[in-house]
Amino acid sequence: MTAIIYFGEMLVVSVLAIFLLAISPLRVAAAAASFAGGVVAWTLAEYLVHRFVLHDLAPRKHGIHHANPDEPVLTIFWQIWVCFALVYLIAGGALLAGALVAYVGYLFVHHCAHHAPDKLPLSLLNHHQIHHRFATRNYGVSTTLWDRVFGTVLR
Repeated sequence: MTAIIYFGEMLVVSVLAIFLLAISPLRVAAAAASFAGGVVAWTLAEYLVHRFVLHDLAPRKHGIHHANPDEPVLTIFWQIWVCFALVYLIAGGALLAGALVAYVGYLFVHHCAHHAPDKLPLSLLNHHQIHHRFATRNYGVSTTLWDRVFGTVLR
């Protein structure tokens, strides 16, 4: 059931990203730059929210995930979708499409880290497993980039 929910959301989000790119009024180069900006923006937001919101401001529910990492995380974070709507209104569809594709990457990595570890590159799997052992390190899920930039990586 967990995989159906994760992969169902990934499918819907991917179709939405394709649709947003298809209707984008931007020229190809501008849409590509905007799309890339959306990918970068998502990975940075993922890191910042995980580090400061889930671990500092609202740690109770996230602590349940750390206590039982293999239990499915089936909570739909409506706040993410509100943020996606705001990004669309402020920055447009091409940037949102990039963020959505990066969000699909996040969903895939997080699901596989707990339910299909053989599907992930060993570096990402180790990064996430270390985070579950040392909750003050390795906040990035879909990338290790921001942990390296902000000095929170633990190898």
